[in-house]
Amino acid sequence: MLRNLSWETMDNLARSQLRIYQELGDAARITEEDRRKVLLLDRQEWTDWAEFMNDGPLPPTPPLPDMLRRLGEASYRLAVLAELSEASPRA
Repeated sequence: MLRNLSWETMDNLARSQLRIYQELGDAARITEEDRRKVLLLDRQEWTDWAEFMNDGPLPPTPPLPDMLRRLGEASYRLAVLAELSEASPRA
């Protein structure tokens, strides 16, 4: 069976964006529950996307373009917060 390289590329992109989001969340010490809420996912969707990260099938909801947008926005905000906290003087 021939693999569809564009689908494989999209899967890899989505997985890498999820990893970045998780790494930023870890660095900011954000709970899994809060990470789920920021992405506006219900518990089942969060579980489905976590399974996708571990080489599971692509979840149907939210659609991939919407999920990538959500991840991009959330990751950007986390990165800005991380930079601000590094720049602020500590007491």
